[in-house]
Amino acid sequence: MTDTVDKAQDDFKATEAENEAKNEDREPVGPNRRCVVTRAVRPKETMLRFVVGPDDSVVPDLDARLPGRGIWLSPSPNVVETATVKGAFNRGAKRKVSVPADLPERVDRLLEERCIGLLGLARKASQAVTGYEKVKSWLQKDRAGMVIEASDGSEGGRDKLGAEMWGVPVYLALNSDALGRAFARAKAVHVAVERGGLARRLNVDLTRLSRLRGLLRETVPEDRRVSQGDRGRRAPVKGAKRNRDPDPEGVG
Repeated sequence: MTDTVDKAQDDFKATEAENEAKNEDREPVGPNRRCVVTRAVRPKETMLRFVVGPDDSVVPDLDARLPGRGIWLSPSPNVVETATVKGAFNRGAKRKVSVPADLPERVDRLLEERCIGLLGLARKASQAVTGYEKVKSWLQKDRAGMVIEASDGSEGGRDKLGAEMWGVPVYLALNSDALGRAFARAKAVHVAVERGGLARRLNVDLTRLSRLRGLLRETVPEDRRVSQGDRGRRAPVKGAKRNRDPDPEGVG
């Protein structure tokens, strides 16, 4: 009788261990993922996903749709290089993998192209405008859901527009050449995007690109913003103190 009980317990433990090993190879269920470098748990839409291809090389999966177990990183400057040096990709894949030398540049380029593509779609749908006066008009009419300022534009121009005073996200992740490509022109400095589905998708990718490049959005406290009733009647408050990305883990 004792031998039968012992055998049953051994079989149960073996089955439990086998199931646990299988579960480790599955993508976790739920809205959050753990960064393999910082070990912090974040909403997956704010993170960067990678998978291992058939040739055992690490591949970026920004849409989080490729098959296989995902390896997740919280976007920040040099995070891909850090993951490579510390062997985080090997740990995440639970085996030795190959990390392409140009992976950091590839991720940066892919995110930028996604942002430019979404901006181009917004422009064609008449949901995005460029130019100081047009952006200012959209802000005053409460039509702008976000503003993108060229990272190489003048700080004086950004201060004059004062987009962050209107309570919308302001991003600095793209330079004037990249913004110009979205509008089929040489350069663009001030861009506004209307609220809606395209703006929400663009918020996600701009937030990830901003953090990857260390160019966080600008915001101001709510009590210093232009109120709803004042929009269209007066200019934004000058000289208000700015905060940098007060919600560093949220989606813009």
